[in-house]
Formats: sequence, structure tokens, C-alpha cells
Amino acid sequence: MYALYNRKVTKQQVTPNTPARWPEGAIVYHIYPRSFQDANGDGIGDLPGISQRLPYLKTLGVNAIWMSPFYPSPMADFGYDIADYCDVDPRFGTLDDFKQLLETAHKHDIKVMVDLVPNHSSDEHPWFKTSRSSKDNDKANWYIWRDGKAHEYDDAGKPLPPNNWRDVLTGGSAWQWDDSRQQFYLHSFDVKQPDLNWQNPDVREAFKDVMRFWLDLGVDGFRVDAVYWMAKEPLYLDDPINSDYIEGHDALYYELLHTNSQGWPPVFAYLSEMCYVLKDARYKDKPRFMVTEAYPERHNPIETYLEFYVGMDPQVAAPFNFEGIGLPWEAAAWRVFLNRFHAALNQLSPLCVSSYAFGNHDQWRLATRLGKDRARSAAILLLTLPGMSFVYYGEELGMENVPIPPEYVHDPAARGGENTGRDPERTPMQWDASAHAGFTSGPTTWLPIAANYAECNVENESNDPTSSLSLYRKLGLLRNEKQSLRTGGIKVFEHTPSDVLVFMRSHPDDDSYLTVINFSDKPVSCTLPVPAAKVVVSSNPMALADLPDKSIDSYNLQPHEAILCLVVGISQK
Repeated sequence: MYALYNRKVTKQQVTPNTPARWPEGAIVYHIYPRSFQDANGDGIGDLPGISQRLPYLKTLGVNAIWMSPFYPSPMADFGYDIADYCDVDPRFGTLDDFKQLLETAHKHDIKVMVDLVPNHSSDEHPWFKTSRSSKDNDKANWYIWRDGKAHEYDDAGKPLPPNNWRDVLTGGSAWQWDDSRQQFYLHSFDVKQPDLNWQNPDVREAFKDVMRFWLDLGVDGFRVDAVYWMAKEPLYLDDPINSDYIEGHDALYYELLHTNSQGWPPVFAYLSEMCYVLKDARYKDKPRFMVTEAYPERHNPIETYLEFYVGMDPQVAAPFNFEGIGLPWEAAAWRVFLNRFHAALNQLSPLCVSSYAFGNHDQWRLATRLGKDRARSAAILLLTLPGMSFVYYGEELGMENVPIPPEYVHDPAARGGENTGRDPERTPMQWDASAHAGFTSGPTTWLPIAANYAECNVENESNDPTSSLSLYRKLGLLRNEKQSLRTGGIKVFEHTPSDVLVFMRSHPDDDSYLTVINFSDKPVSCTLPVPAAKVVVSSNPMALADLPDKSIDSYNLQPHEAILCLVVGISQK
């Protein structure tokens, strides 16, 4: 594991009187701004539209929002190619609109997190325009420039790239020749997203200033994008061949093992510097927090997560936990992971906050990936786990991936029909049964609306106690009201039916709650590992009318059913 530079994270940093930080137990709602609500009728979601829908988020029990990028951008990668880190793209509104959103959110007691994209900018950013203009200007070393291979040229007589690194979106070369500098620049993602050079202290200082700009406006934190790519192998050696690659089955990017083009230890030093900004005395009026995006190595994800907790400062930062995306949907796998992961966090420091995300703008929607029944049980799992729970917009409705006709495809990752890209999980939010699902008053939408929007929408599901939305609302209300579900500890039970996961959340000043999940497609009778419990929530809409109104010692779980129980007769005081 990555060393800690002799800094220790100890239990003495927390006392019984230490106030809880806002991320502890927070429900964070992830908004993709283009697709949430269009306030001006142009078919693209915007910041005033988000402000308009904040009261709805309050009914879900949302404590914070995270917005994907809304900065000025040519939209080569739909906002992740940023031309100005300190402004708002006119498509989404103005900086005053953002300030109004921030003020309105805070009036609703909703924190605001914004996206920070440190690995790359747009090639239209002034920094890059200056950098590419010559080899000796003041920003010449702000990006990663390299000469081609010595004395090696392609059929057209152009130099060959300096190594075999691939870009994530297409699997092609991550190097682009630039005639003006007569060198290659590195783009780990789209060709219009040149990688910044984080070895350069001027780049690091510039990003600290970006953070301060938004913090000074009053934002409560950041989601930090693609952090692994911030640090590369210093000699720029080739990535090795992936012997497990299956041609025609795996994406071209995975033909290589990306052990040199990303994930080198300096990333933790860079992130640690960013943590110091969050802890600056000028922001002591309220805690600030950041969450980093880095998908773990599957052979040992817990070690990968711990590297971030150790390498950053857990008082102000945590890595995303992506087990709701990467872990098999099996009780045994979740039982082992939860036991080991939370034991490791407790051993490291009580400052560590877990941050579970079961979906996002880069992944298939939960109902498409797991199926509707399992998606409902996943909701109970997500919203009863410790730490931060990230809910991707529309998941509360059971929204699914939407087939995208070729003429509507926008995502650069969708290439030649071989890959559907990420558009299917980014379609407009479904508010009601009116035209365009209430997303816009205009004549069209930037991506098509789901065919089932007349049934799967906020207005319709609000009136149905058996709906997915009603389930999320009940869970959100309980999580906000119950200290045990918000900040309590977790105990995972071992001796349960093989297909059933059972864990208990407890707090000294509150009742305990038991989560019970059947991961199988068969009914399972489960004896509860506590003296008595009362079922308060079920994921199975058919079971809602028949929930026992008294304490029980066992329960007959239907296929894929999850329940939440109030534990009776156990005092934590």
C-alpha cells in the first residue's frame, strides 16, 4: 500500500463531542445538468431548471447535490472538456444563475458539490492555446508534450507517437501530433482533451485557485474526476499487452494493461495538496469535502480504496466506493466486502467516510443493469449503508437505459455502432406525462425521452405508494430521521442463509435497524439474528399491504426482496 509520508491518521483526532460533518450519512443526488430540467425551452437542461426542482429533491430526503460540469466547453465530451474552469457555459445559464442556485439550495438545507476535472482541459482553453504556440512560453510545460520516436515515421512521413498509450474513449493512440509545436501532446480521453502536466507546480497552484474560486462562492465540496490519470510513469514507458484481451469482445482500450499511463503514486501527493485547500482557515465556517473518482483494481478493491484514505486526508476527502457497480450481485460477495471494508476503515480512523455510488453518468442505469426487482432491493441496500449514498438522477423512478437512434448519438465513446456509448443513461428526467415528460417546454430534447415516460415519471409515481419513488422517499425520510441509519456503526451477520445478506446499523442514542436482502430468484425463509424486529420497509410492492404489524423473529423473503426492520428490545445506551 502507498506510504503515508510519515503522517498518521489516529483515533485521537475524534472525540465523543466532535460534531458530525455534513458528508456523514448524506444522501447526495447526482445531477447531469443537460438532462435534469430545461427552464428556457431550448431542449437542454440548465441551472435555473435545477433551482426550480430543488423542492422536489427535498421530498426525497436529499442532503446534497453533485452536478456534472456546467463550465464553458466546446462539448467534445459534453462538458468534461473545459475551456474555462471559473465560469458557466451559456447553454446552462450564467454565473449569477449558479449563485442563485447555491443560495436556493442552502435555503433548503441542501449542500452543493461541483465537478472538478484536473487531468485535462479543452484544447480551446487559453492555457493550451498558449502552451501549443511555442516551446518556450510561460505555459509551455503546462501540458504533456513529447517528441516522436527517434528516426521512426509512418507511411505519410510523420513521426510515430512516443509510446503505445491509448485514449479511453476510442482505444486509439493517446498522442496527437501538433504542427505548431512539432510535437505530440497526450490526451488520455478525447483528442480535444489534452492532459495537464501535474508534475508542474504552476499547474497545481492554478487548480488550487480554481478550488478557491468556487469555495469562496460558497460551494460545499467537489467531485474530482478521473484522478488516476493525473500521475503517469515518469519515463513514459509502454503499457504492457493484456494477455486476457479478447479481440472483438473487449473494447480496444483493454488490449493493454494501463500500468504506466495512469495510477502512479504521485497522485496521492497531488490530492493531498488539494485537501489542504479544503482545510484552509478561510473555510473554517463550515466543513468542505471532496470525493475522488477512481475505479479500483478488482483483485483487491479494498486495498485500492484504502490507498486513497491513507494518501489523502479523511477529514476532508474520500474515494468513491464503486462496489455497487463492480461487485457481483451476490450475498456472499457483499457479506465479505462489507465486513472487510468497514473493519479496515474503523482500524484506520473514525474520520473515514464511505461513499457508495451504485450508478452514474458513465454506467448503465440500475434498473437496466440489475432488473427492476433487484434495483428496488439495491435502493434499500444503498440507503442503509454507512457514509454518503449517491443517487443518480432518475434512479428513484426506476428509469432505464433508452435506445438512442444513430441521428441522436452524441457521446464520442459511441463509435461506429460497436459501442452504444453513455447516451442511453443520460436521457432527460421524466417529470410527468405531458409532452417531453415535462423536461422542456420547447419543441425537442437533446436526447430522446424514454418510451415509458407516461407511467415512469415523478407525478405518476408520487401518487402510488407501491412505486419506486415512494420507496426512495420512505428510505430518505428514515435515513434523515434516524441517527443509527445516518451515522451509526454497521455489524454484518455471518450465519444467515447463503443467498441472504443481513446487517445492523446502531447508534448509542437511537434504535437499531436491520437490513435483510434476498439476492436470489427464489423465496427464502430467514430467521432474524436479533430477538425481535418489526418490518418497516419492503422492496416488494406486493408485500406492502401484508407487512406484519408486530415484532417477528423470522420472515419469508420473496425473490429479490429486501426489507428494513426496526430492532425491538435492544438498547444501545
